Amino acid sequence: MTSSGLEPAGGVRVSSRQGYVVVDVETTGFSPAKGDQICEIALVSLSTEGEILDEWHSLVNPRRTTGAVHVHGITEAMVARAPVIEEVLDDVWQRVAGRVLVAHNTSFDLRFLRVLPESHWLTETLCTQKLAPDFLSAGKWTLAACCERAGIPLSGAHAALADARATAELLRFYMRQGVSWQEKLARASRTPLWSPSGRPQRPALGRRLQGQR
Repeated sequence: MTSSGLEPAGGVRVSSRQGYVVVDVETTGFSPAKGDQICEIALVSLSTEGEILDEWHSLVNPRRTTGAVHVHGITEAMVARAPVIEEVLDDVWQRVAGRVLVAHNTSFDLRFLRVLPESHWLTETLCTQKLAPDFLSAGKWTLAACCERAGIPLSGAHAALADARATAELLRFYMRQGVSWQEKLARASRTPLWSPSGRPQRPALGRRLQGQR
């Protein structure tokens, strides 16, 4: 069971059909076209009202060097026993299917997600960075800067779960100002029902976040 009491992948569907799923990926570089890969991924599922339903994350073996360790803190030793991305896609897609995908600087995350098998689940998206000028005073639009102006704590930046949690709170901050995206929610919910891929899957391998014991 997850911390929210909901079944993880491999059991029943994680949460209700409609809603949002916040994603963050840490990668070996900037371009999957040049061979860069995901080395960590996190997802936080929310209801249509913004209630946090479930969270999931895993290190991912990119089958190459992990890139900018000084940024994301992920070493080759940390991912040596981690699943490759195809071995956790059931966990990923069952959370994405039927929901609006949310990220901070969505174009970056989509660049890596759209090259994965079954990426047809990526139908409707929201970018908390592009939305920020409608809800926050002027300034830098990085996740850390937006969170600071919204009064949202962010520790352990550039760890996928920490960034996904902060992005989820930023979305909830926007929603508390009376907005919702009903048309996107409705369109996303009309995608086909998720079912397991049939590929061999492995358990997620998380990393300890800053401040955890």
